[in-house]
Amino acid sequence: MISFISCTEKLIKKPENLIAKKKMVDILYDLAVITAAKNTNSIVLIEKNIKTMPYIYSKYKIDSIQFAESDLYYASDPTIYEDLFTQVEKRLHKEKTTIESAMHKKPESDKKSNAGKNKK
Repeated sequence: MISFISCTEKLIKKPENLIAKKKMVDILYDLAVITAAKNTNSIVLIEKNIKTMPYIYSKYKIDSIQFAESDLYYASDPTIYEDLFTQVEKRLHKEKTTIESAMHKKPESDKKSNAGKNKK
């Protein structure tokens, strides 16, 4: 019984400036996209002088301490943390599907020019 109670007790105190879950999902999504961009074509980020964390802090009007404390707080509850990453994963999958769909569709002008070539 004591071990059950201690397992449900929060080890990390909720920070006063906790980033809301929805905003945290947005931040984690952006971090995933930027990380993928770095791994795919870091030259663009270097040319544009984009540094990941300063960009995130500026975009979301947060600081490193607020992010670190919020991340630690959410990570202290595996169920909540998993839910955050599940939402990020769903969003990434949706975006990937949208991009793939757009890539497979040819613009009307391409279809017309290809149709003209086929008649010749």
